[in-house]
Amino acid sequence: MCWLVLHCARRSYLTCALPGSNAAAPSSFNSEGFLTIGDVSRKSDTDLVRQCLTGDQGAWSELIDRYQRLIYSVARTLSQSSEDAADVFQQVCLELYQRLPELRDAESLPAWLITVTRRQAAAVLKSHKTLLPLRDEYPALEDQIRSIENEHLVETAMLDLPERCRQLINLLYLHPFSLSYSAVAERLGVPVSSIGPTRARCLAKLRKLLS
Repeated sequence: MCWLVLHCARRSYLTCALPGSNAAAPSSFNSEGFLTIGDVSRKSDTDLVRQCLTGDQGAWSELIDRYQRLIYSVARTLSQSSEDAADVFQQVCLELYQRLPELRDAESLPAWLITVTRRQAAAVLKSHKTLLPLRDEYPALEDQIRSIENEHLVETAMLDLPERCRQLINLLYLHPFSLSYSAVAERLGVPVSSIGPTRARCLAKLRKLLS
């Protein structure tokens, strides 16, 4: 297990801290201009988890590489410093190693990692006896949506939004070209005057999901 701890420590302080790292494949846009998330390999989570459980160190490294940005983005959002986020990252890696045999559905791993990371971040905050509201620690929501480090986190949260909100946020913030309200309204088939109020409601829902 020592090699895994060292691997996680190296990732948390180096790779995860660098949004431009090559550790995760770049995101891309499909033909409709909607964001898709790249991955570090073509293996499914199920295959990777199965290999990890046989003691395959390469599979462990690949699994950490695949989800390092997701873990670190959640940790950094809920932590007061990059050092705390790095500590959370390592604790999540350790818990992943210890509890992976208990995971019933490997395809639910992203959601499980988010839950574990939030709990570990809360534990770090509690250890510092810090009671600052987490919302005050958030960056501007629009910047968070566009942030490479938060792509996976935002995409996961957006799955729980109404379809119209997902479409609107994709067109306003994740489209490869900057679209005007009139262009967005035309694509959605709604009045231009409705874009602003709908945007506010959708961002409020997304903020609640990310908090």
